Amino acid sequence: MATLFDIPPKRDPKLLFGRERDLTDLVKYLHEKRWTVLLGPRRVGKTSLAKCAIEKSGLDSIILDARENTDFASNLLSSLTRQSTFKLEANVSAPTISPLISVGASFSKQVLKQSLDSLLNGRTKRTVILLDEAQWFSNRRTLIMLLAHLYDYHYETITPIITGSAVGVMKSIIEPNNQSPLFGRPIMQMEVNKWNPSVSMGFLNEGLKQQKLSLDTELIVKTVDTLDGLPGWLTMFGYYLTAKPSDYENALNKTLGEALKIVDDETSNIGKLAKGWQIHLKILNNLSLGSKSFTNLLEATNLTNSGLSKHLDMLQRLNYIEKKEDGRYDITDPILRELIKRRIKKT
Repeated sequence: MATLFDIPPKRDPKLLFGRERDLTDLVKYLHEKRWTVLLGPRRVGKTSLAKCAIEKSGLDSIILDARENTDFASNLLSSLTRQSTFKLEANVSAPTISPLISVGASFSKQVLKQSLDSLLNGRTKRTVILLDEAQWFSNRRTLIMLLAHLYDYHYETITPIITGSAVGVMKSIIEPNNQSPLFGRPIMQMEVNKWNPSVSMGFLNEGLKQQKLSLDTELIVKTVDTLDGLPGWLTMFGYYLTAKPSDYENALNKTLGEALKIVDDETSNIGKLAKGWQIHLKILNNLSLGSKSFTNLLEATNLTNSGLSKHLDMLQRLNYIEKKEDGRYDITDPILRELIKRRIKKT
């Protein structure tokens, strides 16, 4: 039986803890044919929210994970081909498709559009296409061109959900300039936020209840303080704890160890996408010691006002930092903070 502490992204809406309002809104957008972008920190549950909304909507779906295949054109076209071929009636022949599905190949705009149209024309049932972690898709121009084509010619039958951080490709989607094929085409944006401590503790208690286990309140508080309100890390902790319920410290340490490896890998990769990454790291190094005001960061980095503002904006787009109500900046993910502290100690 599926539980809250299962590691893969949730598909069953009943297991989507703490996102009831977000789920209702996203399902509503799908039924209204609204294209939607989900923005939020890594491990916050964007993929689970998207998959549960698709399940609850009852619509067909195609999942395109940019981390598995960064070539959007071949990823989309091969997925549509498999789906179309699978669903053809016995007495109906497959559509004629231009030679196209070869990872890494480059196609003319005309061939791409014709191939897409041959797969979608005559389609009556709507399909949700999930573009997961879209910032990793390569060839931004091709992606934007194909999305604009879908918007203009297949709006009635194709509704995308796009998840990721507002950098690179994602920025081109949510903030298209007036030269972009997507300019003037409305796309909804939803912020998927961390849980507050109360929701995080409720999640752990409910997950433990499913496993017929319990944990002292002080240990639950310690876990939430350590991992904050990121469902991915809290789920991982629950997964390890249920494997060995008598060893709390082992579960927490294993979670931290695995999480540090994941975040280390992700920051190495994101550094290839974000301009000025070395300056970003300098800012993160300062914030790893605690929240800082804009003035504090100016003094620590020797940047100009406009220069610091630009880098802080990018770090917020990446969901690595957040601006608190008092105006101070802080690192969003406690695992990232710990990773940076460890890197500083090694230097």
